[in-house]
Amino acid sequence: MKLTELLLEELDREAPGIRKALERVPEGKNDWKPHEKSSTMGGLATHLATLPTWALHSIELNELDIAPGGVPVRTEPLRVL
Repeated sequence: MKLTELLLEELDREAPGIRKALERVPEGKNDWKPHEKSSTMGGLATHLATLPTWALHSIELNELDIAPGGVPVRTEPLRVL
């Protein structure tokens, strides 16, 4: 089985749980942390929402640099429209 097929199968298995978790993120609680060393709720939601993009990059790119120029990529928390 190709890597592409494996990643797509895993995404199909994980997508319902990811969707369920994102649906349960309370509005206006993006800055909430269960502990001072924890990530924020908004940061975790953003991470979950962008996971499929990482799989796509892994398939399409010859190399994946998660810290281009030595600077880790940071994403802004998702905003509810």
